[in-house]
Amino acid sequence: MKIEVAPEVFILFPGYVRHVLVVRGADNSKESEELAELLMLEQRRVRENDAFIEPKEHPLVASWRDAFLAFGTNPNKCPPSIANLLKRVRSGKDLPYVNSLVAIFNIVSMRHVLPAGGDDLDTVKGDIRLTRAKGNENYTPLGSPDQRERPNPGEIVLLDAGSEEVLCRAWCWKNGDVSKIETSTQNVAINIDAMPPKTAEEGKTAALETLELVKRFCGGEIELYRLDAQCSMHNVQ
Repeated sequence: MKIEVAPEVFILFPGYVRHVLVVRGADNSKESEELAELLMLEQRRVRENDAFIEPKEHPLVASWRDAFLAFGTNPNKCPPSIANLLKRVRSGKDLPYVNSLVAIFNIVSMRHVLPAGGDDLDTVKGDIRLTRAKGNENYTPLGSPDQRERPNPGEIVLLDAGSEEVLCRAWCWKNGDVSKIETSTQNVAINIDAMPPKTAEEGKTAALETLELVKRFCGGEIELYRLDAQCSMHNVQ
């Protein structure tokens, strides 16, 4: 299996870097009281920080909204995941503890103000590719396994090249149902995205924190990869 970002993505968005953690043999079945407390702590921090009064105006969120506009997606209708997460938390709604891996994604997203998410590798048929959609790919919305959608031509999507199934629409807007992370998930690819003004080094810091949280609360063997304009693809055994 290869994990890659299409070179044109780096051309369109200079300075963008994706860190990918490939985790094998994780135990995602248990709920951790300590991890739940960390999740609540990050939510309190967001609610108490005046920089997040209007999440979409925060510079690290605004850059993602601008990126969505650049590939033809309305960020008001299809908000970047970090924008949606901060808006929900600021509204006073507590994030549920879905499972440990999802809790970790949310903790890291709030702490570093960037999109973080993942896919169950046991559901993937081919290479995983962040690329522009042709428009004929299939997407199964999260929580609606009987529904089917098509991405818009030119939309940046995370694609299973083996099945032509879109794993995530609009870069980091909405994950698909096929590769969702469940308590039974053991093998996962975790994406940590850094878009300027977030630097590549700041993205690496977030990725390393993610690695430590996964190791501590879920275990497993973990490999960390960096995808950028100089190296847009990695082979994953």
